[in-house]
Amino acid sequence: MLDTRIEHLILSMLGIILIGTTGYVFIENVGWFDAFYMTSITLATVGFQEVWQMSDLGHLWTIFIMFSGIGLFFLIAGHIAQRAVDLKRYRRFRMAKQVKQLNDHFILCGYGRMGQSIARELTAAGKVFVVIEKEPEKISVMMREDLVFIEGDATHDDILIQAGVERAKTLIGVLKDDQDNLFVTLSARSLKKDLFILTRATNLTSIWKMQRAGANKVINPYEAAGVKLARQAMAPGVVDFIELIMNRGNLDLVLETISIKSDSRAVGKSMIDLEVRKNYNIIITAVEQRTGEANFNPDPNYKFEPNDKLIALGAVENLERFEKLCESVL
Repeated sequence: MLDTRIEHLILSMLGIILIGTTGYVFIENVGWFDAFYMTSITLATVGFQEVWQMSDLGHLWTIFIMFSGIGLFFLIAGHIAQRAVDLKRYRRFRMAKQVKQLNDHFILCGYGRMGQSIARELTAAGKVFVVIEKEPEKISVMMREDLVFIEGDATHDDILIQAGVERAKTLIGVLKDDQDNLFVTLSARSLKKDLFILTRATNLTSIWKMQRAGANKVINPYEAAGVKLARQAMAPGVVDFIELIMNRGNLDLVLETISIKSDSRAVGKSMIDLEVRKNYNIIITAVEQRTGEANFNPDPNYKFEPNDKLIALGAVENLERFEKLCESVL
């Protein structure tokens, strides 16, 4: 809806048309249609010739209409421009307010083809995330999709801080250039030491640089796609089953990573002690110990240790209940 001021400006324009038309009728003694036509082409400043042989008083009236219309036009244009600026400021304020309320969220740097695919997966999984993007056309797409985003350059510390990097759980860097992803990794790691950073590298020589910069995991999309194609060719049924599980929109059965906090009630307890299958109806498929050693199909008597990472399979609500057990007591 138009606000009151612009409604008044539009009514003023209609008023000028009415006054101009009436003035021509009485000053030049012409018909109403000719007077309206002359008023219209004067306000539009299209440069058409006069409809009739005009008197000096008619010329003065034309000048009055012309400058009145131009002045009012600039007022309307200026108000619309101000409204656009105010709307942009309001959008930034609203986004900043939403981001300030986020904790343990994901930060997605870049909204290209890979970024959009990641955003869809995070949305399907019910994860809370904020996107950082600087290109206007991609920002327009995110606005249509009603995503939470920060407009700016992800390589700048202040933009990462606006995205709540100090409260975030994971940062995903999928910018166009490896150099930009490297800068994002360096900045994010300096701002939060325990942030999980996942980034991509299209150049194989960039992988070790990003790891040295602080990335926890670096993915080469071409290599990953090649591995997936090879596995699909060798064991299509297995790959399809895993993807079916990971696609949360199809099944209420998901794989989840659950961390054992140092002061949680699960520390020092085994799957038998906690009666994992009976109380939570989930399956612990693997345990990644803090040493980095992976223990697949762990012994039911294995005692969970602080910072162990469990790969669990089960229904979403059951996994959430078990995750609360593994969180800090306080």
